[in-house]
Amino acid sequence: HDEPRVASRMDPAAERAAVVSIATLPGATLWYEGQFEGRRVRPPVFLARRPDEPADAELAAWYRRLLATVAGHAVRRGTWRLLEADGWPDNQSCRNLLAWSWSGADDARHVVVVNLSDRPAQGRIPLGWLDLPGRDWRLEDLLSGAVFTRDGGELAGPGLFVALEPWQYHVLSLE
Repeated sequence: HDEPRVASRMDPAAERAAVVSIATLPGATLWYEGQFEGRRVRPPVFLARRPDEPADAELAAWYRRLLATVAGHAVRRGTWRLLEADGWPDNQSCRNLLAWSWSGADDARHVVVVNLSDRPAQGRIPLGWLDLPGRDWRLEDLLSGAVFTRDGGELAGPGLFVALEPWQYHVLSLE
């Protein structure tokens, strides 16, 4: 209640990238009243009312879908691990990629990759699970519905190739 509203401070695409990070990292998640509706005005806490602001129905639906996806697919259950993105000598945009994985709960495996910058970013992210080589893996982006098939040996090393536009993200399920 003491902070400016996110919607009044950030580009909408940057807000969504940050929210995907918050929703899929370990630890407590704190959501502010009005955040899901894109409220911009921060009313004083001592008032029992707030200004009449139109709600952003598209943003509210996006938040509902994100939170239902994270909960419904057990994205935050199991063992969390930070992943490193590698680049190339002539392309270090991988420094703008943040990546982590969740594994172990009900044999589910998830990889989250977020480009937290206003520039395109590419990199390779070794996933590190020992049983990856020797077969193809189906990766489904749980938010966009995109499906990718990747060789397990490539996923283990040199790693999953990722190319994300500014503020873009993947929440991937491996099968």
